[in-house]
Amino acid sequence: MTLLEYFRGLLPLESRATTLALDSLTTVPAAAHGAPAYARALGVMAHNELARKVWMWRLTDVPYDTIPDWFPAVEIERTRADARERDVEWSRYLASLSDAGLFRRLEYTASDGRRFSSAVHEVIAHVFNHSTYHRGQVARIVHELGGQRAATDLIALTRRTH
Repeated sequence: MTLLEYFRGLLPLESRATTLALDSLTTVPAAAHGAPAYARALGVMAHNELARKVWMWRLTDVPYDTIPDWFPAVEIERTRADARERDVEWSRYLASLSDAGLFRRLEYTASDGRRFSSAVHEVIAHVFNHSTYHRGQVARIVHELGGQRAATDLIALTRRTH
């Protein structure tokens, strides 16, 4: 398996993990929906999709404006729709990418205005890792608010029973 094939295989797992994390937010008791932590969890999930979008723009040289709020607390269904759109974009991008393209250097401006350069494969790995990190935060918040946290670890999504 090539690195590109591996990344292409991670995308459906990313999609599944996001769905599970969003579903877990629906298990939080209604009485906790007014809690600042619940709004924070909504914002973290929306942030994941916003970050996936911004990285796609960077990878495909699409100009964009400064992001005013990296953690917008939007409703679950809006984030679900955004996630579906991002999955389509990322699927198309990964399908169009060559193995050699993974090693292209990408120059971009970070959200703090500084200029950087990273290999495409580093960016893709970061995007998957970034989402995993934040889904873990959401799992903690969901649990603390009395909901049922989702098992979204990579191994939980790939292991088989014997």
